[in-house]
Amino acid sequence: MGFRELVLALLEEEGRPLHYREVGRLLKERGHWAHIQNPERIALSRLAALSRWHLSPVVNLGKGFYGLRKWVDSPSQAP
Repeated sequence: MGFRELVLALLEEEGRPLHYREVGRLLKERGHWAHIQNPERIALSRLAALSRWHLSPVVNLGKGFYGLRKWVDSPSQAP
């Protein structure tokens, strides 16, 4: 499973926006990034790159938080 799929699954499972540090920590704790030395830094760079794409399902909400586009586009689906 790639980073994009992992993040989408993580955000869906948590049901709320997550800070990039929490994304990195959770991916490491769940064994997906067991070998990564600095998961928070890697999560930040990958989330930033992913959210820059105008069709990305992941959006930057500011102050390090990322969420699903559908939560922003449709308030009725927001957590």
